[in-house]
Amino acid sequence: MLLLRELAYRGGRAKLRYLKTYRAILEWGGEDYASYILNRLKEGSLVKVEGDYVALTGRVQPGNPIKLAEEARALLIREGS
Repeated sequence: MLLLRELAYRGGRAKLRYLKTYRAILEWGGEDYASYILNRLKEGSLVKVEGDYVALTGRVQPGNPIKLAEEARALLIREGS
């Protein structure tokens, strides 16, 4: 969900390598886990991958970017413990 909200905050389309949530997943979960999450989002028709870019296919309320960063940090700390 955090990945979708960050993508919505960035206008609905961005390069994967610029998404902080995706980079955090790569760092903590590894490439296999990041690919798994991205594939699940594609299968659910929530995102569409166009080369290096990923785009939202529906509407997601972006929310507050500071709150988004705090939620991502809390998630990483909880899973890292």
